[in-house]
Amino acid sequence: MSEKGVSGDDAKILAVWLHELGEILYYQDDDEINDEVILKPQWMTEYISEVLESKDVIGRLGIFTRTHMRELWADLSHDMQNHFLRLMERFDLSYRTLENREISLVVERLPLDPPDYSQEWDAIKDTEPCREISMRFRLNTIPPGIPTWFIARSHRFTTHKHWRTGALFADGEERRHLALVRALTHEREIQLTVRGPCPHNFFVLLKDGLELTLARFPGLEIERTMPCPGHDHEPCDHEFDLETLERAIERNPPGAAIQCPVSLEMVSVPGLMFGVHWSTQDAVLERIDSLEDTVVAGHDEIKDQIQELRELAQREFTKNFRLEQSKIEAVCPSVFVLRPREASGLTKAIKSRMLDLQLYCEAPGEWHTIAEGGRYKIDDPAGWLKVTGPYIRKMVRLLKYAAPVAGASLAYATPESAALMKTDIKLMTEFVKMLPDLEEATEYGLEDFAEETGDPHRVTGAALRALYRFLDEKDPKRHWGGLKKVLTPEGHFLWLCEHHAKEYAL
Repeated sequence: MSEKGVSGDDAKILAVWLHELGEILYYQDDDEINDEVILKPQWMTEYISEVLESKDVIGRLGIFTRTHMRELWADLSHDMQNHFLRLMERFDLSYRTLENREISLVVERLPLDPPDYSQEWDAIKDTEPCREISMRFRLNTIPPGIPTWFIARSHRFTTHKHWRTGALFADGEERRHLALVRALTHEREIQLTVRGPCPHNFFVLLKDGLELTLARFPGLEIERTMPCPGHDHEPCDHEFDLETLERAIERNPPGAAIQCPVSLEMVSVPGLMFGVHWSTQDAVLERIDSLEDTVVAGHDEIKDQIQELRELAQREFTKNFRLEQSKIEAVCPSVFVLRPREASGLTKAIKSRMLDLQLYCEAPGEWHTIAEGGRYKIDDPAGWLKVTGPYIRKMVRLLKYAAPVAGASLAYATPESAALMKTDIKLMTEFVKMLPDLEEATEYGLEDFAEETGDPHRVTGAALRALYRFLDEKDPKRHWGGLKKVLTPEGHFLWLCEHHAKEYAL
């Protein structure tokens, strides 16, 4: 490129284009593999095929050891061997096991027969409380790679009980929530079920990962259904079509209930879609508020439920934000607070043009201020807020749940930063609450901010462009306080601090 007069940002843009065309392999946003460019993808494919066809890997039911890697790829340098291994993980063909980093599991060579998972899966139903949420995906065909790609993508939740067509997952070492995914090839369907005290967060996270896997197959016909919750404590075999439920809840006004054709009883649509659809965000936030009112010392179960719902609400907020950003090709951090430059209220800071924007880490359920940097002066607060105000109002509704649950400490935060966060949240919450009543709203040019306009669950293109333009002008190198742009295995782009970015490192 240099020889042809292409350099700087133009070179990076051209490299990305060549990658998207399939001419080269260059993963610009992946810090682990963006230091190498593969000029001939077919060359890399041949080496990876050797692993998939290896008799040693097949005989070990998918175990690929580093010793075997060095033998199989003996003509490659050590760095290139590791690079190819990372590419296999990037393609969801393998993953390194947590208990032994010297081996990888090649998912296409997992055993065909499932291990005995039923005892653990059934036992969680006896815990109190235990709820269940599930979805069925009926396909016109099940292509190779489903669900093994999904198993590799979700490996951080492994219980080490997985096989070629299914896996049992858990959302942490305590295994408070379990998930079972199974591909039934003869029935041409995939089942995803999650059980536990507050299963919606784990379910939506896994569903996003599964949807990302299915999206790899354009033209795949998919029918999604959700089971009827039953009536009067009696189970029901009926399954509601997800598209029908989505149409009902997206109506104006939303449909409150739908009839079960088996029992002829009415079933709550918001109840079925709680946490699964963006329109139920208000219900999720109301649930958090009601749980927080009941928190007392020693009730860790309630605290855990609050944290699960916080993570769900904050992750869905940033996910919908990114969706809207992608439409205008203006990707930037989305969580921030406004801080007066001096010891004064926000409204006074607006009028005196002494207002700053401070970026926050977007870790779901753990939004927090960053240690250094990411703070920028707003030159025209009134004009900027007039455009971005509707978005800020929506963000602040989620921001107030960033404070630690019932005084819990954050392992990555200092006492000073925790206190600063509480001040940030208090200021922003009070600011948004009082704004509609401010006599100076018209004087500041904030009358549009004082009114709810448009779809309450989507942000306007004007607000997103204004936010992106502001950050790009203030920080053209896009350092943005050291926040790292991370693509999670579920397809969510997040801007994370160094501490939280490590959680997604392969």
